[in-house]
Amino acid sequence: MSNTLVFYFDFVSPYSYLAHTQLPELLSETGASLEYVPVFLGGLHQAQEITSPPFIPSKAKWIVRDCHMWADHYGLSLNWPKQFPFNTISLLRVCAYLQKTAPERVSNFINKTFCAIWEQGLDCSDQEQVSSHLQLLGLNVEEILTAIKDPEIKQVLTDNGVLSVKKEMFGLPVFEVKDSLYFGQDRLHFVKRALLGSPFSDKKIK
Repeated sequence: MSNTLVFYFDFVSPYSYLAHTQLPELLSETGASLEYVPVFLGGLHQAQEITSPPFIPSKAKWIVRDCHMWADHYGLSLNWPKQFPFNTISLLRVCAYLQKTAPERVSNFINKTFCAIWEQGLDCSDQEQVSSHLQLLGLNVEEILTAIKDPEIKQVLTDNGVLSVKKEMFGLPVFEVKDSLYFGQDRLHFVKRALLGSPFSDKKIK
């Protein structure tokens, strides 16, 4: 039985948000621990030469409907951001900074940030709103905004992006269990199976 679930995510991804809401139950059922890997989705799409779904009108329309259906299925409150897509690189760097300096605060930061964006309408393009969000979480805003400009913190996001490309990812969220990858929030049943020690065998694929 594997006891570690690696979660590759970006706050801009509604499917990452949906998946994240289901992780507490999954972790409880499997006894697994969780490792977060923030990835800049826009950079991943660019590296893989993929047009981001929001820029494909028919697909963008479908994604909104699909996410609302899943939210209803999960019993979640989903308020689609007025501006979508939006730039999350600063928030991802905050996550990387906390992982380095205050790992005990990472889970709460990620949870509250997902909720703020996808439930409460946080505008990630509004620096005042973002600063207020950080302050509400008890973070030193001035310290954080200085820290995320540090080349070492920036490099963490770069390295995560390189890793995601190396692992042949093309979107988010992605889950990793013992080097096996599972793409999409609707694959959590496969993730659970892997965490419980009965993963799908790739040998079945001809």
